[in-house]
Amino acid sequence: MFRSAVLSMLLVAACGGSTAKPVANSATGTDAPATPGTSGVKTLDWGAKAEAVTALYPTATPGDGGLLYQGAVFGKQAITKFTIGASGLEHVSSEFTDGFPTMGECSSTWSTLRKQLDERYGASQSDNLAAYWKTTTASIVLACNPNDAGAGVLSLSYGHIED
Repeated sequence: MFRSAVLSMLLVAACGGSTAKPVANSATGTDAPATPGTSGVKTLDWGAKAEAVTALYPTATPGDGGLLYQGAVFGKQAITKFTIGASGLEHVSSEFTDGFPTMGECSSTWSTLRKQLDERYGASQSDNLAAYWKTTTASIVLACNPNDAGAGVLSLSYGHIED
């Protein structure tokens, strides 16, 4: 399920982009508040404990090295994994549950979400169907990748940039 999230984590290392811009309060779900924390997600800061995540996402359940939450991300259904390590929140990755029978169908939704993220974080850099942003505290990757059957899988990943 999180195969594309692993790819996204690899892409985070190569992430470039612009500095952060003021955040518009137009999204719903995981990114709803206008003021994200250092992670770029809601008011969560890197290092937040599991209790802080469950306070914002009460239906999140323990699993796979962190907490799993199923709900809206930018108005689209997704499964979000909050990776919680010894020092708290380390990574956030969402895999959208919309079915995209082809990469072309995935690219349409990718383009829409990229525009929303460009409004939030500034102009992105892109390579094929992967877009990258960099703030002072987070690397963000939006990617549409093919699965084993050639269908498109859309993911959004927030990685921690050490100070």
